[in-house]
Amino acid sequence: MRRALVLSLLVAATLPLGARQRAAVEDSTSLDTVVAAAVAYVNGYQRELTAILANEEYRQQIHGQAPREETMPRLRTLQSEVFFMYAPGSDWMAIRDVLAQNGKAINDRPNLREALRRLPPDEVARTFKRYNSRFNLGRIVHNFNEPTLSLLLLADRYRPHVTFERRRVQKRADGVWVTIAAKEARVPDTLLQDLSRSPVPSTGEFVVHATTGRIKQAILKATLGAVQAELTTEYALEARLGMWVPTRFIEHYLEGARGQVGSDPRTRIQTQFEEIRSVADYRNYRRFEVKVTIK
Repeated sequence: MRRALVLSLLVAATLPLGARQRAAVEDSTSLDTVVAAAVAYVNGYQRELTAILANEEYRQQIHGQAPREETMPRLRTLQSEVFFMYAPGSDWMAIRDVLAQNGKAINDRPNLREALRRLPPDEVARTFKRYNSRFNLGRIVHNFNEPTLSLLLLADRYRPHVTFERRRVQKRADGVWVTIAAKEARVPDTLLQDLSRSPVPSTGEFVVHATTGRIKQAILKATLGAVQAELTTEYALEARLGMWVPTRFIEHYLEGARGQVGSDPRTRIQTQFEEIRSVADYRNYRRFEVKVTIK
């Protein structure tokens, strides 16, 4: 073994400098190395991005709907505070406290700060998910519109049932970025579940800094019955906190098809269809000190 090690070192030393540099880059961008870096980053990030508050400007729009519901608005804007938290034994959460709808203040809403002081994190999340779901535009039912949700595919709870694939490597001025794909197995405890609590496997894609494991963009995709969902989160450096945070969260939901062509191409058979696109922008990140009840 010692002789083999010495031989390998001698061979490496005889390689031209450029070849050694390429070999080092290839090693740092290997799938196992990048996944390990991303996992370590997410584990630390869960602890860092907790008790953090941000302002959210959220715009939802129905791009198509059939049959059309005339009384349903096509566009809705929400102004909210989003509280990021993580507690041991619980999933990482982004809890939305909707303050205003279309510029009009909402007064009869649950008290998030009081709930965080009195209730376990899971109960706080359930309470606000139920409450906030009434603000979701359209017929498609969903309550998983959280900007950090996709990162959970790299967390300890779900990662054992996720397989990864390296897609591409990009060298930029700010370092080497590797795009990896993730595919979740159909197990009882998947990240998402449908309304009947049945498992819904997700797929994902992450743009990862090869050295630090930092994630610049995360995409989560899932098919829940007839609904196709795609969530994209973009991250950037927040200088005041000294960490990367979600800056934009883009949602796309699609159910059904616009129309089905019959045997006669001049006719179209109307089917149920809905397409919803939403964009949330985040600003004014700050720390929020609160005593969270953990039970």
